Amino acid sequence: MHHTRSVTLTISLAAALMVALAPSRNAASQNTEPRVVEVVVRRFAFEPATIEAVEGERLRVLVRSADGPHGFEIKQFKVSKEIPRGSEPVTIEFTASEVGTFPIMCSLFCGDGHNDMKGALVVTARAVARR
Repeated sequence: MHHTRSVTLTISLAAALMVALAPSRNAASQNTEPRVVEVVVRRFAFEPATIEAVEGERLRVLVRSADGPHGFEIKQFKVSKEIPRGSEPVTIEFTASEVGTFPIMCSLFCGDGHNDMKGALVVTARAVARR
């Protein structure tokens, strides 16, 4: 009887350790899958005009044009893609690795309001755990 109790206790401790040491699903999914953000570009706006992210967050931006050809550029993160007219979104992936507000510009002349076509990527600092 004593032997059965020690085997059960050993199995229970092993299971508890596996649970405690296993990475959480949220932490694992944040590290492997980028967050998807959908953006529509049209004369003369980005919708949404502001994309918010947390420092170190991976983003997958799906950009689609609602009218003619446009560009989608965030110089700080070396993002520059042409967005053709049509229904298929252009996929842009990058890591928001720096804190700040970064302009999103249309990098392809699209008409008289082109220079007013502006958006922003706002990257906030990751919260630091207090001890």
